[in-house]
Amino acid sequence: MPGPIDQLKQVLRQELAVSQKLLELSQRKRKLLLEKFSTELMTIVSEEERLVQHLMNLEDDRRAATAEVAGDAALTLEQLLERIEPADAKSDLWMLGTQLRDLGGQIRAINEENQKLLEQALELTQYTIKLITSIPGGATYGPAGPTRPKQPISALIDRKA
Repeated sequence: MPGPIDQLKQVLRQELAVSQKLLELSQRKRKLLLEKFSTELMTIVSEEERLVQHLMNLEDDRRAATAEVAGDAALTLEQLLERIEPADAKSDLWMLGTQLRDLGGQIRAINEENQKLLEQALELTQYTIKLITSIPGGATYGPAGPTRPKQPISALIDRKA
């Protein structure tokens, strides 16, 4: 049976693997947001939700392993490292923690980009709806067949763009 430090390492490795999958999904989502919207985007969002839930469960496991190693589940990895003696265990945990932090930063950066892309897409959609709904309606021809006087129609292209 593995010791508490080995259990903690195992949980951190699992968190690292799940975080890597989240990073890959975020990158795929960014690509889809740049290229097109599709049903694949919904599939990615669903998979992300599943992985985030899995990470939350792993976080509970990490807290339990931390409590077993140091007697306090609320310790950060840095605080835990101060209480661990074996140098090899300390370096393994430090390396896993560093990789998790780096991966978390990458995921955060890509998700911020994705959010901006979604906001831009929403603004474009709102602008398009505004253009479509502001075009004057009515018949093209009058009752006797002659054309109606020309009315100015909203421009479909923003000349500032």
